Parts: sequence; structure tokens; C-alpha cells
Amino acid sequence: MPNQTILFTVMPRGMSLNTQTLPISVFVSPRLYGASQLSSFPDWLKWTAQLKEKGLRLTLRCDGHTRDFEIDTKVLRPDLWEAMFKETTFVRSHTFTDYSDRAIFSYPARLALSAIKSIYQQAGVVLGLPDRRPFPQDEKRYSPNREFIKGLLAGLEVNWNADKGEGLRDAYRSGFGQLSTLATVQPVHQNPAFLEADGTLNNMPPAGTPQAKTVNQFLANQFAVYTHMPQGASVADNPPDFDNLIDFHQALSSLSSYPDLLRALGLVFDLELPRNFVAATPINVPAHMAVVDLPGHTWAIPTQTPPSLDPLETAYLYFTLGSPPNTWSIFTTAPGLLGGGYADLEVFGLLNLNPTRYGLAQVDLESGMFKNILLAESWQDDRPGLAPSDHPEVFDETTTLPSLRSGGFSLFADGRALRLLRTFQENQGFNTDLENSDPPARPFFAEDLVHGLRLDVWDSHTDEWHSLHQRSGTYKIEQRTFKTQKEEGFAQLAAGQAAPDPDNPTPDDLYLNESVARWAGWSLSAPFPGKSLSRDPDPDKALDEDSNHPANEPATPFKMTTEFSVIPSSLPALRFGRRYRLRARPVDICGNSMAADDPLAALLALLAGLPRDPEGFPYLRY
Repeated sequence: MPNQTILFTVMPRGMSLNTQTLPISVFVSPRLYGASQLSSFPDWLKWTAQLKEKGLRLTLRCDGHTRDFEIDTKVLRPDLWEAMFKETTFVRSHTFTDYSDRAIFSYPARLALSAIKSIYQQAGVVLGLPDRRPFPQDEKRYSPNREFIKGLLAGLEVNWNADKGEGLRDAYRSGFGQLSTLATVQPVHQNPAFLEADGTLNNMPPAGTPQAKTVNQFLANQFAVYTHMPQGASVADNPPDFDNLIDFHQALSSLSSYPDLLRALGLVFDLELPRNFVAATPINVPAHMAVVDLPGHTWAIPTQTPPSLDPLETAYLYFTLGSPPNTWSIFTTAPGLLGGGYADLEVFGLLNLNPTRYGLAQVDLESGMFKNILLAESWQDDRPGLAPSDHPEVFDETTTLPSLRSGGFSLFADGRALRLLRTFQENQGFNTDLENSDPPARPFFAEDLVHGLRLDVWDSHTDEWHSLHQRSGTYKIEQRTFKTQKEEGFAQLAAGQAAPDPDNPTPDDLYLNESVARWAGWSLSAPFPGKSLSRDPDPDKALDEDSNHPANEPATPFKMTTEFSVIPSSLPALRFGRRYRLRARPVDICGNSMAADDPLAALLALLAGLPRDPEGFPYLRY
């Protein structure tokens, strides 16, 4: 028999300062059970139209006090909902996927950056002059400089093959599994005394020593495991069933990338609360708010939702700093440090880019690691190696390291796999309480509601902060169009997994890069200008447009396409020699964050930006 559970989660919109009303958003999340087509769920077949026609009243509870609020129906677009969701839309009974028992393969980006820096610094000193010493007569392959480079790279050789690779994966899984059994996964912190101004480690063993070889071997093995994801079967050999690949729940989840569309479809409601309704709090003791009832609303099928379902509470802060007439009233979601089990202040308006947990890389780490691993492998004793130079006393082209590549700015997070594991564990706990009809063990805090990040860049040329996500958008759902003149996208976590293979099932491991995002001079939420490659394998037709398969063609029954363009003059320029800083504005599940031009964001960036030096550091050529 069809039935449903509908969750309502309320949260402050970003961080509000001295506002006349207190802005919040309510996120609507349905869980449908017991039928395979949307026609069995009348409430959701015409969801937006019903809201538009009848409205919806929400009863909010704030620190023991309740009040009813009507949603704003003017923003609703029933035509978009009906164009996307039909009677025949596939529904898979909602099942929570628990990822907390998965191994998450990654590699330590800060260690890789530090190891590369150590190797190239020493090589730059020793190899700066020609090697005028003669080759040994009995072995012309190795000059002293070649022996030196070989020593620098010792330990980086992996010699990956199927057997060795599976052994390395098993060892990684075993170690990661032990961490997953801990009651609380603690964040990774670097000792500030061991950090250089550029974020690299200053306690690296000198390249070429036995200690450095051990570090290189540990690093190279983890990098090899991360970069050798099993391929699985090709799409041609294992074509997906596109009609049933994505169901109703997954389609709604994919829409969470488009905050304006969520509001047009009635999946997010924006409300303004009177200041006298929201209870004031101390700066370090949050209060709770929740949706506790939907008075007057009836459901077509058996439904669990407030008040029959325990409400989902969110912890908030509403406090005042200073004294009249210079007072600051701040309203925001409370950070997890104040009761969410987090040991550090991670989110408070901005993501706290603590230098002991985050760093910036200017070189392309992946290409640098690949090149040096290949060079280390090619110079092993059982490999033929390169022939000696004809005139090594002038120049020996083989006594050099691979060229590094400037890669823009890459923001990386230490121990990111462990952070993701903690998120999986927290989500599993929330879901267990919900399915057992138990009250949630604790309210939601800011970290629990983060869905992505909006990165901003400050540059010394303009002396201003610039969002990397401002764009205009055009959404097309069948013949309906929804346009936004100015919106902000955001960067989201992306973990990879091996493609399925019916004949040879692939492991369910996850692969996660410690790089949160990389800025190379263009937008992070709009495509770079130019053409994309076609599906045609003929190189001469690589840029030809296929009329039968236009670009951005939707493959599933949800016929939505998107087009985005950068807001003119919104992006900073990436230039060698200019100085830069980064900050990150957390985006909640409703798409809310602090505004890019909020003066409070600029102030908080002094405490939470990277690097901490307000003058930033220069972008250099490699």
C-alpha cells in the first residue's frame, strides 16, 4: 500500500546582521514507499499546483513558542513540475544508502606538495651547474648527477600491476576499516610549528635519505591506489536502463544544485520571522527551531509528517554584540562546536579555513606525482634507462626532473576522507532515529546542513572579493523555460566509484580527492567558452555537431537542460605576480549562504580566509 514520510527542515538563511526580520528557509523532503509510479502518490503528482491553489500553512516552534506562517505562492511554477513529473514517473521505494562501511581511497595532498617541493629544491641547488665529472668507464649509464636524481626519487617507484594493486587496496581497506570503528572520527590537524608560510611541511626528511624514501613509498602507494580506480564495464558493454536509472527521489536530489528552481517547484519555502518571535540566545548557547505542524492540510494517502512525526530541530544563534547605539544583532545556524560533537569551529558564516587543516597548492599535484613516479620507475636497476648524453660536460638533458605545471589555486583539505566518513556516520545515525520513530538524538547544526561551498577570491589588483560562482541561467524542461538573471552556483563534493560490471562485480570503494576545488582563472559554475568534443570517434569530426544528439541532451525521462553564462566583469583575473586570498562560504541544503558582497563576510575572512595574511601570497610560474 502506498505511503509516505515527508520531512520539513528549517534553517536560518546564511548569516543575518541587524535585519528588521529574520530570514529562514524550509526544506521539503519526501520519502515514498509501496508503489513504483508517481500516479500512486497524488500529493506529489501535482505538488506545485496544489500549493499554488491552496497554499500551505506551517507551524513553527522556536524555543517553546509557536506561530503559524503562510508560504509565498507567487514564486511557484506548476508548469515546470508537471513538465518534469508524470503519472508514469518511476518511483523506487525510498531506501537509505549507508556509506559508513565503505573504504574511501584518497591521498595526502599536503604531503605530496611538500615532498615535491623538497625534491625540486634540492635538485635546483645540485643540478644548477653542468656535471663536469667524467662518467665511470665501466658504467656510462650513471653519472653522479643521475645517481643523485635516482636517490631523490627513491621510494616513488610503484610498478603497479593487478596483483600488487589489489594487495595495496586490501591494505588500505584494512587501515581505513579500523578508523571507521572509532566512536568519533577526529579531524586531522597539522602542528603549526611544522608549517611554512605556503602551507608545506618544514619537517620533511631531506630528499635522498632513507627516511625520505619511506615517506615517498607511503605517498606513492596511496597515490597509486587513488589513481587506479577499477574500470568496470564500458557503457557499450553494460548499457544503463535510462528509463529506470533515476527515480523520483534521485531526480529531486539532483534539483538541489539549483536553489532558484527549488523555490519555483515548492521544495524550498522562504519565510521572514518577526524578531519578537525568535528567542534571543547567548553567543555560545543555541536555541532550537522546527516545523511542528501543518494545520488544515490533508494528505491523499497515509502520511507521516509533523505533528505525527517527531520534528527535525535546528540549532540557531540570535545574539547581540556591543552596546547602543553600536550594536550588532546576528542570526545564524549554530556551529557544531556548540553541541554537535565537533571539536573545532568549522562553520560560522564562512568555512573556517584553518591553516592546520586546509592549504593552497599552486602546482598541478597529479601531473607532478605522475611524472616523478614514471621517472623513478624508468631509472630502476632492472630497466634499460636512457642513453648517456654525448657531451655531458656541456649539458646532459637526462639529469633533470620533469617540468612542473602551474595549476591555478587548488584548495585542499587534510584528512578529507575521514571527514566524509564522519558525515556518513552522522547521517546514518539521523536516519536510524527516523526509521525507528525515535526523537532525533540531537538537532541539526551548521555542519550537518552544508551542501556545498561558494569560493571567493581576493586579488591585490582590485583589492576586492570576487565570487567564482555568479552566473545567469536558463532552465528548459520540455517546452517550459525558467530563467534567472543573477544567481550563484556552488562547488559540491564529488566522490567517484568504479563502474558496474555484471560479469566481474567491482568493489564498492569510494575515491575522493583532497582538493576541494581548483581555480584556474575561470568560473567554477559556468562552462568555459568554446566547443565541446562530439561523440564521433573520427578526429576530423571531433567538433562537428550531431543533430541526432545535441549537446547537453538529457538521457533520462526527466527532460531538463541547463545553460549558464558568467555575469560580465564578475570574475577576477589570474595573473603571475599578483597576490591572492581565498575564502569559502558554506551553502546549506536550501542553497543559502552569506552574500558575496556582505561586509560581514569580508570581516570574517580576516579570521577564516586562506592564507591568514591579509596581503595574501603571489601566484607564481612553474
